[in-house]
Formats: sequence, C-alpha cells, structure tokens
Amino acid sequence: MNHPVAQQDSSQHQVALSFEDGVTRFITCAPDQTVADASYRQRINIPLDCRDGACGTCKAFCESGDYDGGTYIDDALTADEAEEGYVLPCSMTPKSDLVLRIASTSAVAKTQAATFPATVTAVERLSPTTMSLTLKTPDRDELAFLPGQYVNIAVPGTEATRSYSFSSAPDEEELSFLIKITPGGVMSDYLTERAKPGDELTFTGPHGSFFLREAGRPVLLLAGGTGLAPILSILRTMRASGSTRPAHLIYGVTTDDDLVEMDTVRQLAAEMENVTWDYCVSDSASTAPNKGYVTTLIRDEHLHGGDLAVYLCGPPPMVEAVRKHFADDGFEPTGFYYEKFALATTPDPTPEPAAGPEGEGSFHENFPTPTTHPNPITESEGVPETVPELGENVTEGRRLAGQEIFPRVERTASGGGVVRSVAEDIDVASRVAGQRIWVGTGNGTRELDAGEGLRENAEARGIAGQQVLAAEAIEPLVAPAPGGYEIGEEHPSVHESDAVFEARQALELGALELTIGRLTSQQLAGYRLLAESAVPYVDGDRFVDAAAYTETNAAFHDYLFSLTGNEHLLQAYRALGVKGHMETTLRNATWCDPRCTQDHLDIVTAFESGDRATARRLIVEHAERSKVTTRRAMADAEAAKRPRFITPGRFDGKVVVVTGAAQGIGEQTARRIAAEGGELVLADRSSLVEGLAEELSGHPVTADLETWDGAEAAVAAALARHGRIDVLINNVGGAIWFKPFTEFTPEQIEAEIRRSLMTTLFTCRAALPAMTGRGQGVIVNVSSAATRGVHRIPYSAAKGGINAITASLALECAESGIRVAATAPGGTDAPPRRIPRGGTPPETDQEKAWFQAHIDQTLETSLMKRYGTLDEQAAAITFLASDEASYITGTVLPVAGGDLG
Repeated sequence: MNHPVAQQDSSQHQVALSFEDGVTRFITCAPDQTVADASYRQRINIPLDCRDGACGTCKAFCESGDYDGGTYIDDALTADEAEEGYVLPCSMTPKSDLVLRIASTSAVAKTQAATFPATVTAVERLSPTTMSLTLKTPDRDELAFLPGQYVNIAVPGTEATRSYSFSSAPDEEELSFLIKITPGGVMSDYLTERAKPGDELTFTGPHGSFFLREAGRPVLLLAGGTGLAPILSILRTMRASGSTRPAHLIYGVTTDDDLVEMDTVRQLAAEMENVTWDYCVSDSASTAPNKGYVTTLIRDEHLHGGDLAVYLCGPPPMVEAVRKHFADDGFEPTGFYYEKFALATTPDPTPEPAAGPEGEGSFHENFPTPTTHPNPITESEGVPETVPELGENVTEGRRLAGQEIFPRVERTASGGGVVRSVAEDIDVASRVAGQRIWVGTGNGTRELDAGEGLRENAEARGIAGQQVLAAEAIEPLVAPAPGGYEIGEEHPSVHESDAVFEARQALELGALELTIGRLTSQQLAGYRLLAESAVPYVDGDRFVDAAAYTETNAAFHDYLFSLTGNEHLLQAYRALGVKGHMETTLRNATWCDPRCTQDHLDIVTAFESGDRATARRLIVEHAERSKVTTRRAMADAEAAKRPRFITPGRFDGKVVVVTGAAQGIGEQTARRIAAEGGELVLADRSSLVEGLAEELSGHPVTADLETWDGAEAAVAAALARHGRIDVLINNVGGAIWFKPFTEFTPEQIEAEIRRSLMTTLFTCRAALPAMTGRGQGVIVNVSSAATRGVHRIPYSAAKGGINAITASLALECAESGIRVAATAPGGTDAPPRRIPRGGTPPETDQEKAWFQAHIDQTLETSLMKRYGTLDEQAAAITFLASDEASYITGTVLPVAGGDLG
C-alpha cells in the first residue's frame, strides 16, 4: 500500500469583508490563520499597520460568526469594544464563517496609478509632422517612472486623454514627450492652436511594462516613428547610469518629415562609447542614405549570437514584421520586449484609456496583427472629430502609408437598369474605385458542398497586386488585457529555464524603483505580513509544505507589483508564469535554499529603511537562490523517475497492462517495466495516465475500474492494440477512510470494497479469457500487509479478499498455463497524491488521532521500523511478473520490512 499522506485541512471558513462603499469581497480562511493573513494572501489589502494587535488600524466589526479574538493590547482594542463585537483582523482567527464590516472603502484594497498636476514649459515644432511637449510637475519627487513607460495626459479644454511615452529620463526634472501631429486630432489641435507655456493640465501614470531591464547583455533598440520617445528615455537612462552595455539603435520613419531628434541621438551616441545607431526612411523619394524598413538594417553583428535584449516600439505592422524577420532567420533573442501602438477607433472622450504612446487617439493592441512584410511605419493621430461630407478628404482617404493606392476616378451610379454579362459582373466585383484589386479565379456559379472547408485563393491576400496578408494558421483570439493594449516580452524556454527568474528579477528591480521610499506604513505592514506567511513552510533547507510555500511566495511577489499602481506591470509579472512553473517543479521537492524565506523578510526590512542598494542586492540574490532551488527540484524529479533497480531486457516483447498507473506504486512499476523493454498499456481513472503513457511510449486507457464496463474497456483496448496480454498487474486500491470500524457507514464499507476488491475481481475476469485462449499469462495482484491493521477494517477485508483471489485463481488457472501471485506492501513513502482517494481528510482532533494510530501501528509491526520505497515495491512486483518467477504461483509475497500481515 502507499503511505497515506494526510491531505490539507479542508475546514476552511468563508469570510465576507463588507466595505463602507457597499462592496463585499469574500475570502477563505483556515482555522489557524488570521483574517488579515488570509486577506493579503488573496490580494485584498485591508487596512493594516502592525500585524500583531498593537495599533488598531485594522479594527473591524464582526456582524456574524464565531472567532478567537487572539492576543492584542488594550490600546488597540478595548474590552468594551471587544464586548460590542469589534475585532482586529490581524489577531483574530475564525471558528465559523464570518461577516466583517471593514472601516474603509473597497478602494483601500487596490492600489491605483496617481494623478499629477503639471504646467507646460515648452511646446516645440520639431518637424512638419512632429512636436515635442515639455511639462513640469510640482510633485516631481512623488513621480517615479521607468525608462520606456508612458502616462495618460488630459488634453486641456477637453475631456479627452491621450497617452505618450516619456522621452526624458527618470532623473530629469522636466518631462518631455514626442507627439505626432495630424489635423483634426484633439491633442494636435491643442498643440498647434492653443498650447503655450504656463498652461496647466494633469496626467495619470506611469503605465506600461515596457521598460529597460537591468542586465549586462547587449541591447538592440528598434524605434518606429514617435516610438523613438521611449527609446530616447532608455538611452538617456543608460548614459546617466554610466552603462557600458553595447547598444545599437535602428530608427525608422515613413518620410523625411518624420525624422526628429537626430541631433539628440548623435549626441547620445557620441557620449556613450558602446552605442551605435542607424536610421532609414521608407519613402522612395527620401534623401536619407538608407531607404526601406528597419529590418533591412539589422545585421548579424547587432545580434551577438542571440545573447541580447531587443527593445522594440512601433506600430503593430512593424512589430510583427520584426518578429517574423527573427522567426524566418531562426533567431531567438534572450529577451524580446515590445510595445505596439495603433490608431484609436474613435476620438470620443473616454476616461483613462490605456492608450499607447503614439500620437493621439492611439492605443496598444490586445492581440497580434500578423503581417508578412515590413510595412512602412505609419503614424496618424486618429480619426478626425467630425466625419467629412462626401467629397471631402479626397486625398488622404486614398493613401496608405503615404502612398496613393486608390486614384480618384469618376464613378457611375450602380444598377440603373444596366444589364451586365457574368464576365462584366466579375470584373466590376473585383475592382475598388475603378481599379482592379482582386483577380477573379472562377465564374461565380459553383455552389459549395455542404461541410466543405473554405477554398484557398492566393489573390485574395493581396491589394493592388502586392501581398499583404500571409497564409497563416489562425490563432484563437486572446481576451483583452486590462487597458486594451499590447505590451509584451518573450524569452526562450521561459517556463523550463532560469529565464523565468531572470525575467522576474528584471521586473522586480523596476518595481523597486517605483516604490521604494514611497510606501506607507500600512503598505509596509502588509508587505511584512506576506513575507512572514511563507516562513512556516520551510525548515532549514527542507520544505515543510512546498505547495503552501509556492502559494505564499507568489502572494509576496505579487504584492510589490500591486503597490506600483501599474496593472500592466502586475500582468507582465503574472504572464511569466512563475507560480505555475514553481507549482510544477516543486510539487515533490524536499530541498529549498535556506535563505529563500529570510530573503523575503530582509527585502521588506530594506524597504522599511529605504535602503535601495540592499533591496536591489537581495532581489538579485533571491532570484539566484530561486534558480538553484528549482534546478535541484527538477534534477531530483528526473532522478526519481529513473528506477533504482533495472534488469535490462527482462520484459522485451511482453505486453503488460498496469492498472492504477497514474501515480505511486503503479507509476513506478510502469517505469521499471518500460526500462526493461515491456510494451505498456496503462489504465487509470485519471487523465494523468496519458502523460505517463506518452513519456513511456505506452498506450493510455482512462476508465473507472470499479465498474465491470471500465474493466472490460481497459482489457479490450489492450487486445485491440496488441492482440494479447502477457502480464496483468492489478494495482488499483487504497484505504479511503481511517477510523474504528463502528464509525463506518454501510455506504462507506461498500465504497472501500469497490475500490480495493472489485477492481481486481473485475479486471481479472475481463483478462482471463484471452490468457486462457493463448494458454499462458501472468497476473500479479497488489494486496497489503494491512490485512492485520487498525482503523481500516473494510480495506483490510478487501485486501484479504485479494489474497483469496490470488490463491484460488492460481489453483483454478494452473492447467491453462496462467500464474497468479501477489505482493503485500507495507507502509510506503510516496509523493503527495495528485488524485484524491475520495474520502474527507481528518479534521477533528479525534479523526487526526485515528489517522495517526494506523501510521504508528504500521511502523511498530515492521521489523525494520521504516516505510518502504516505491522502488522496493516495484522490484517485488516486476520479479513476480517476470519469467524469473516462472515456478511461483498462488503466493503472496510480503514487502513490508518483516510485517507478515
């Protein structure tokens, strides 16, 4: 039998947090957990300042439910207040479901971007198409941003906001922006007609997760149009920090009029020894030395063999063109960070649009816009505020990227009683504004067959003879991210390598710059609460509970990003999948770097003291320790998969069916048989068996073997695939409840018998006809030493039945050339179950005592006073299943350290 591992206590209580503004949030809380701890772990940041009942900041009123008020001082909560029903969530633990009235609005549970007042200090026309705007805010000390981020600026005299990236560095007093000008745009009209130094406005932010990550590797900076602004901020930051990272900038625009800040770029390159740059213009009439697109200027020497970070800001066609360019060349940079901006669909005022930093009315896209060639970089400020009358705007409406696509032609009214031939109809239908756009490939009379797929027409992917849309598989649409934009980053094998922690480190260093020295005492108290919450789950260098550590660790790291007020930054962190990566790699981990939980505490201490240098060092060191921990866990997991004992070729050519194969003894037995050449059919009620079968090149069968139909289906699948069954290993079983026999209900007794007896009976009955027909076969049943044990009598009875089946079938089937034997495992160490047995875990003290009694009895009756290993159990099973045991039948082999059962 597998060693039953006590499942996590399920006696969770639901706590309703009722805020003053009428919003109610629900959390779950364990009986030994404070409400504040549960709240913060579930990302609801209620008021908090001390964490230990010393200040009263979190004071709330309990409207219903039972609880333990915990320990606190009278200054925090008086006896009269406690008598009235007031509580301190930082000290109280629930005894039932609760309803708490929180003395604040729900907004306290969220951290939002700040709004800053500002004054215009300069408005400058940089070129016929681009202007710069310079602002100064009296709250400059409170504004922290990262090079590459953007803000939403409220346009004076309107209710509209537009979004622009900083072109200035974070340490500069004044804030500068580059803005594309298009007649009719809200911001364009303001800048060209009304703006003057001294104007007052507001902006909100910073926003976005596109920013310079700190690392030593080279960078390739790609800027399209006014996407140059965040790149300038990045370069200025590198200059200010004395960075020696090799950097190459490629700047691309549509026309010569769009070229701006050339002197600034030259100056930056001259002052930074490792910075080089180039530029291009897509207009063929340009006087620039390079005509074409950004991708044409990317050289091998700029790519450093892939060990570089690429920062790309431009419109969607440019971003997708670069991504395709890299993909076609088989190039995968270590880090690829991009920000897309595109035109807005409407100029109507909308509150706080998460717009992109390009021109007015622009926004960051939710999902990729595939394209197959590097389209010219196009900027336009958005849709004019009024729709022109028919006949107006006859020039711009016929252009794409500055090139006239649809020339003006005289049109005749359609219809009018004119009768056309089929050929004429096809010709008319394939033209736009009189110009032939799509070449017809048929006569238009063929009817589609029912259910037939769409017919490919390559001509339909072009405009004016130029291919625009490549034939690509259509990917499912992704739900829009908060804010309606796309900022992204990509890393090679991010979920299977150290890259996931390097990416987290880079984001956290950015979040640190936005928050350190700016957090309130309440925010710091919440941060420390989350740091402390992970401590109980690590003891020295051993995990006490790896799953709980993963959960609390994720809440700790989430919290710092939530404090930035930048939802995009939080989403960027979550998109890395750190938590999922850790859940997978640490599932069965036992070792943890002993500094990991202390790092959490020390990081908070550094924040409390405003020690930026120490906080930065700790974040970097913590990332390294996280890498070491997961590397060790992955190595241990791989080692655990390899059977400790192997007899090569012992099962060559044999078809072996293993039931209950998804985990535990069944899984380890399957691994050994695969290593010894067997052809496996793996049956289990859990779909987890599919992954194991794929790994071992076996055939999975998902079936409920507690039923005859399930057993018959498993055997039928094996026969259909291989035509025979040489060995059947019946491993399904396991105690569901642990308590005195008098506590079992009739239904529970029947459930135990179905699980641990009927599964073997049914599968033997299903497999024997095929074995008898061939005159050979082996059946190995997995019984248990618990035929003599306490607090699992129905299970013991079922396993006694397995012993009887083994002896009787061996006698009955011997003449048919079939051997039947069994093993009787004792207590066995196994990883936590991924498939629950179905019973409820022990909750009360009495139930826990009953559970512990059966463990104690198992150890006491074993002469070796220990639990067995999965390899030791698999060794006995595979021996009996092999030809080495050809003279053994009707025998039950105890594998229990001397416990004979």
